[in-house]
Amino acid sequence: MRAGGADVSVDGELVRIRATSIVNATGPWVDRVRLLEDERASPSVRLSKGVDVIVDGGSDWQAAVTIPHDRVRVSFAVPWEGTLLLGTTDTPHEGAPEEAVVTDEDVRTVLDEAGVAIGALGEVIRTFSGLRVLPLGRGATAGARRETVFSRGRAGMLSVAGGKLTTYRRIALGALAQLGVQNLDRRPRPLPGASGLDRIAWPAELERAARAHLLHLYGSLASEVLALAEEDPSLLEPLASGRPDVRAQDRYAREREWARTDEDVLRRRTTAWLAQS
Repeated sequence: MRAGGADVSVDGELVRIRATSIVNATGPWVDRVRLLEDERASPSVRLSKGVDVIVDGGSDWQAAVTIPHDRVRVSFAVPWEGTLLLGTTDTPHEGAPEEAVVTDEDVRTVLDEAGVAIGALGEVIRTFSGLRVLPLGRGATAGARRETVFSRGRAGMLSVAGGKLTTYRRIALGALAQLGVQNLDRRPRPLPGASGLDRIAWPAELERAARAHLLHLYGSLASEVLALAEEDPSLLEPLASGRPDVRAQDRYAREREWARTDEDVLRRRTTAWLAQS
């Protein structure tokens, strides 16, 4: 039997999707989805956990710092949204993807490694972890090649996993080639929000910091965010104390950016989670 679609549960409602091709691009969950197609499917990747720590004090920084630790591994200190982003670690992860957590040891490692080059660090504001998807192999994950893994299932599903975020276009072209799609329009074109910046109509009551923030996050798509506040000016109020995000971003994230939870909005669509209590 050939895979021809998927049944998706959305808010308790079953949505049936039919397709001639299915691409499994679920990151660290790639092998779990492969088991839905073939319960005998063997693992295709291994996982590595990376932890980052956000500390106060990055507003005066003008550039990032790279800190070498051995022949294959470096860490970074990156000024971001008025904070300093430190990391990252690289340790094998054997459990389920959703079980990846930040430990006290992880935080100590990040701070100790940053302290080699930076000295005094600000207060820890937030921590988070993520998983890298790596090809199967032996040895330390830190030295593993960051290659993309393509695999075909028994029913024809194409699984795509791993690689580097900066090569996402090449990975996408590779996946389409695997599906037999060759005649593509590859002419350069601006990404969404990258053109028409001079046509944004900024509300007079919106503070300068909020304008700069929306422009940085959305580009010209900021007009779509601001349009939500035309009938409800309260949506121009701050989403979180001390942060430039506005309430309209919450609605935009849920209506246009597929946000499903509060964490999706506060952490993954805005910078509101950086607010210090």
